[in-house]
Amino acid sequence: MRRAALRWSAALAAAALVLTGCGGGGEEPAGAAGEYDPNAVFRYAVPGNPTSFDPRQSAPLDPVFLDVVYESLIERTPDGQLKPGLATGWSFSADNTVLDLELREGVTFHDGEKLDAAAAVASLEALRARGAQASALRTVEKVEATGPMSLRITFSEPSGYMINVLAGEAGIVVSPKAIDDPNLGTKPVGTGAFKLQSLEQGRVTFTRFDDYWNNEATTIAGIEMIAFSDEPTRLRAVVSGEVDGTTINAGQVREAKANGLTVVQGPNSTFNGMLLNTSRPELADPRVRKAIMHAIDRKAIADSLFDGGCTPTVQPFAEGFWPHVPEMSDVTPYYDPEKAKSLLAEAGHPNGISFDIVHGPNTTYQNLSQALQAQLREAGINVTVRPLEFTQMIEARRSGNFVATVALVQAGRPDPSQFVVDFYSPGGTYNPGGFSEPGIAELLSKSRASSDENERAAYTREIFQKVFDAGPPVIPVCAVQWVAAFRDGVTGFEVPRYGDYDFTKIKISR
Repeated sequence: MRRAALRWSAALAAAALVLTGCGGGGEEPAGAAGEYDPNAVFRYAVPGNPTSFDPRQSAPLDPVFLDVVYESLIERTPDGQLKPGLATGWSFSADNTVLDLELREGVTFHDGEKLDAAAAVASLEALRARGAQASALRTVEKVEATGPMSLRITFSEPSGYMINVLAGEAGIVVSPKAIDDPNLGTKPVGTGAFKLQSLEQGRVTFTRFDDYWNNEATTIAGIEMIAFSDEPTRLRAVVSGEVDGTTINAGQVREAKANGLTVVQGPNSTFNGMLLNTSRPELADPRVRKAIMHAIDRKAIADSLFDGGCTPTVQPFAEGFWPHVPEMSDVTPYYDPEKAKSLLAEAGHPNGISFDIVHGPNTTYQNLSQALQAQLREAGINVTVRPLEFTQMIEARRSGNFVATVALVQAGRPDPSQFVVDFYSPGGTYNPGGFSEPGIAELLSKSRASSDENERAAYTREIFQKVFDAGPPVIPVCAVQWVAAFRDGVTGFEVPRYGDYDFTKIKISR
């Protein structure tokens, strides 16, 4: 066996983007060091309630809730580094088909059960059997305990990418007594620093778990998450003191600072874009999808709606993320309304096409949908914009009951290859039209074989180039900068680069 490369060290803590100003860096605000209140409850405004606390039923944006109560076998820090989680060490076989893990001693579940290899096996078997994590764990062939605290996972093919997958929801370990409980979606039982106290519509509360294995590092007594569907309301809640912090969009940064709030922001592996259902006749033709792509003025949208805080892009990953395709960095050549009209005519639609776009309830996606509506109209593409409630939007995307949606898309979690599976592969969770392109499956296998990002980059970039040339079923508009605002005296919140949250380090001044 060879030791898996662990990209972590104590120095990472100092380099992390923490809430010390706009984008990190600088001095920690007065009153934060040594003067925080360990009995304080952190109040955080969120867009909506969790879909489910059962990892098999969770949605892409649920980690903000799941990361509070659960831990995974491998931990990914908010800045994207891998380090020990419930597993303190691991090693791959030379061909990356067998992964051995050693589990952490002295870990207790919220129901009093103790972590051991049998519990880890039970969770992995349950998560790979069905539900939202089954696709991510599809190469797992066998899971077995090789000792009381030792775990072995055998894969059907080289699967170095699974290091990232096991750092996400698919690596969560649920209490063995709760894993088969039909009420797990509302009564989670994990090993996290906090346990669920109450779950109500619009409000979720957590309290510190006294038997947490690393309790001395937890600097707050609890968390209260309050749901507001739109960003203006969430920002007003921070300004008024109703909550301690919330995510905002880049266009609200000036308002937040003008009200004396601390703003933290940084790159994130998400993008704003359109998901097209390629099973619909009007979108099945690749020339139509290319026409939509060329009809969008991404720079104008980024400047007018996001104040430059959402980088124009025609690909899923922004510069700075290893799957980014350098040759596609400049979006200027891709905005061409006349070319869009020509492509529509070639596809047999000289008079244009019409279809519906649905979006979630918050203001960002309403504004983005309307901006796209206006731009597409210039190219002869007439769309009707229709809002959906938060849960309706999640269900529409999962069921494929839509023509087109405008939404935030998570491309990097748990691993960029999973985005390829979900959106570009037949049977993918978010590929209702069954989009496929020759050669993608082979490139995907090559990309997933290694755990080394440098080895994987060429294959992954080739996939994105192929999809782009074929008329993408997902059309990126701009790569999101994660932005949040916090009231004075709240520190320690790190930018979740890949959607991983750590609430244990938050400090609230006395």
